[in-house]
Amino acid sequence: MSSFLNFSAASIGGFKHFSGLIPAQLGSGDVNHASVKPFHIPAANANAIFRGDIVTLLSASGGADLPPNIASPSNSVIIGNGGGSGLGNASMAPNVGRWAPADTTSVIVGVVVGFAMTLYTAKNGYQFVPASQESWVLVETDPGVEMYATVPTVPGSAFNLSLGAGIDVKANAGNQATRFGISGLSLDPATIATTATLPLRILESGEQIGNDPTQAGFVAKVTFNRTRHWMGTAAFVQD
Repeated sequence: MSSFLNFSAASIGGFKHFSGLIPAQLGSGDVNHASVKPFHIPAANANAIFRGDIVTLLSASGGADLPPNIASPSNSVIIGNGGGSGLGNASMAPNVGRWAPADTTSVIVGVVVGFAMTLYTAKNGYQFVPASQESWVLVETDPGVEMYATVPTVPGSAFNLSLGAGIDVKANAGNQATRFGISGLSLDPATIATTATLPLRILESGEQIGNDPTQAGFVAKVTFNRTRHWMGTAAFVQD
């Protein structure tokens, strides 16, 4: 199925809105078995988290209970006055936080694709995780997942000479869509290089109709740099 992303090829202008990383397919080609897993966002998290954001392990802060173990309502429970089963099944999920551009050391978990709805988020209509808010996120953890993302400006070197290179992202906080919970991330063409610590690898330009890699706002397909990914070859971490 094709979709229109920008219309520069038709010389009528256009720009693909920032929307973070959008999973397209698994590296194995199997579209039926996504590797989505829940992770915990501690209340101390400093940055709002949206669908399409990259998240990394917060190895120094351990893990926390999954939503089913939230017990009775409490004024001290930021997550939303309780509302879970409280059955005592203390299933644990690792803590994660939002990726910061230029990070060269954190271990990448994957890309956020959704959130575990709680009473608090439902009552307040949150479509994302606000800063300083405990929550859970659903993350596509496959190290081979292939994703689309916007390239806001034309790279200094012809894009066809950059295939296979590494690339980082721009945060673009002002472009986050809080109403819809969509990330403001875009790819940062100024970071294209063969540097081993870059988080992403460029695979190709997007295959959508009208996608022109010689025009600002085109779309590229990327995957994670496995040397930075927790299911790839990144170093072990422990609390």
